[in-house]
Amino acid sequence: MDKSDQRIVYVNGEYVNAYEATVSVFDRGFRWGDAVYEVERTFAGKVYETEAHVIRLLNSLRYTGIEPNISKQDFVNIVEKVSDLNAQAFGDDSDYEVVQVVSRGEVLPDRTAVSFPTVVCYCEPLALSSWAHQYIEGVRLVVPSTRRTPPQSLSPKAKISNKMNHFVAQREASNIDPQAMALLLDDAGNITEAPGGNFLFLSGDVLCVPNTNKVLGGISMLSVIEVAQGLGIKVQEKEYTPFDVYHAQEAFVTSTPYMMLPVASLNGMPIGNGKPGPVGKQILAALSEKVGLDIVDQALKSLPNS
Repeated sequence: MDKSDQRIVYVNGEYVNAYEATVSVFDRGFRWGDAVYEVERTFAGKVYETEAHVIRLLNSLRYTGIEPNISKQDFVNIVEKVSDLNAQAFGDDSDYEVVQVVSRGEVLPDRTAVSFPTVVCYCEPLALSSWAHQYIEGVRLVVPSTRRTPPQSLSPKAKISNKMNHFVAQREASNIDPQAMALLLDDAGNITEAPGGNFLFLSGDVLCVPNTNKVLGGISMLSVIEVAQGLGIKVQEKEYTPFDVYHAQEAFVTSTPYMMLPVASLNGMPIGNGKPGPVGKQILAALSEKVGLDIVDQALKSLPNS
């Protein structure tokens, strides 16, 4: 790593320069994806919903039986401190992601036990320019043949580091349309989620939420639902199929980095008129007010010649 990198990384109780931060090649997280993770982002330099993200991290740790013996408040403090330490490296007017990864630790030579869990927290730039145009054009979604890992096999409510199921699905979608995002179905053909976010759609005056027992409980999704309800929009959760979405007026993908993106099409079929709709724009405006900055404007300013 470049020694000019000014970022500070938390590794197992120490705050070190990014180029000095190391994790063992024998770590189970590296070898098998035996780890959980969490990602927050900042808005105007302040980490958004830190406690909610940390609670989800702790729930994932409990589910997987990884025990770093770090309290909720200590995790919150680590996240906030890493964010504060890295603010200067990113610049006063920049926002960024804060990532936590907790693995089960190293594989010991006798392979009968593992060492103490590995805990890392670091910051990454927001890839604003990679999704900025989608606020204007909308996201193109494609349903791949790869299905979401069923909850009977692995709970989707835990944020597991091994995302190969999502990666294979996204690769399949990208082979169909290089600019598309995958939308995974379950084994019964019901909608679950995108590789990095939740999916919602507007049918009449109702915001439709696919069964949340089959997806990661998105914190951005909850923010969108809260804002939508504040705007007087009804919310309904149940099983939905692509057929239901083909008749939708609008659709959205939600995730921590971009909060919410409008959807233009599903499998080549336009959603509504194939452009971002008025309700989505209302929700994004309300979200922007909630977080204290214009989410869309921030992303658009990252584009060349903006």
